[in-house]
Amino acid sequence: MTAPTTLRLHWIMTVQYGPETSTLSNTAEVDATVSRTQVYRDLRAHVADQIGTRSFVVLYFALEPDQL
Repeated sequence: MTAPTTLRLHWIMTVQYGPETSTLSNTAEVDATVSRTQVYRDLRAHVADQIGTRSFVVLYFALEPDQL
């Protein structure tokens, strides 16, 4: 049996920017060879686009396989 080429991951990120705090979550389909660090960087950029600023502090981050 061959190893999967992609992984489906569930992520949660809580961020604080100024007086605002937001929690975002979703799933991401990532290449199976990519590092956790790169996934974090990509998701941080995605969150920045969603909240409209790149100036924020990550209060919480979770990344797990999207399966039970």
